[in-house]
Amino acid sequence: MLARITSYDINLQYDMNRKQRSRQSRGSTQGMYSAPIHEESYDVMEGEILMAIDQSRAYRDGQLHCFSFANTLGDGLPASLQLALQDNNVTKSDAARKLAKFMILDRLTYVGIAVTGFDSKKNSYQDMSQGFVGTVAGLNTIINTGKREIRPGDWIMAGLPDSFKFDADPFSRYKKAEGIPLDKLLFSTEVYEPVKAAARMREMYNALRALRRTGVIAALTDSVCPSALKPIKDRLGDSLDAIIAADGGLESLMSIDHQAKRMIIGQALSHARSGEPLDIVLGQRAGI
Repeated sequence: MLARITSYDINLQYDMNRKQRSRQSRGSTQGMYSAPIHEESYDVMEGEILMAIDQSRAYRDGQLHCFSFANTLGDGLPASLQLALQDNNVTKSDAARKLAKFMILDRLTYVGIAVTGFDSKKNSYQDMSQGFVGTVAGLNTIINTGKREIRPGDWIMAGLPDSFKFDADPFSRYKKAEGIPLDKLLFSTEVYEPVKAAARMREMYNALRALRRTGVIAALTDSVCPSALKPIKDRLGDSLDAIIAADGGLESLMSIDHQAKRMIIGQALSHARSGEPLDIVLGQRAGI
């Protein structure tokens, strides 16, 4: 493979605020994913998926600040939702998992793939202002960090790690790339399923209905609930067709489907099992 042909590279800044918040939450109950133990787990390595949280609103310098570790994501989720994740009822726990991941992804923005690394321990003004390089388009090689094997022609999207911190394998050691600390959680590479938009909305609608009597719906206040879910959670007694036909229903339908599409990173050119490298053409197709 001729790597990095016709690449489109951009200069990026490291999200030091995200690192500091993760370090402060170590040993606490904040976040749905385990906190790193080693300092190098916060570093950015070449080929990792980069994300920005809350569109880097913590900074006012006009730069795009991003990170590559998924540890401690999920802080701020309602307590009732966290309890529902550990419910003995499988239907409720699965519904809570779908809702929790949707709410976490709603805060994230896909940035690109890291071209150069960044040592997060060097937090001087010179190092922070220099930043590092990421790429958003062109031919590249990344690691399949998901559980599913990838085949040539598949459209690949970025996703969250499969295991929460209270699961049996919180660090998912079986799918680590070489040279990555075992306690660092990477964003996963998942195969984008081109299902109908209505199917995605139906899945989220059924998840909310399963949580009606757990206190989760009442905890989804306007400041916490994603805008795409507000028309659905307020009308759980109606049929899905009635919600779509009502005011705001169509916008909700498109917003739920858009969350998956905006995480598409490119199209695979080679086969890769979990933990193996794959060739990929980065960039999104407008008509997918």
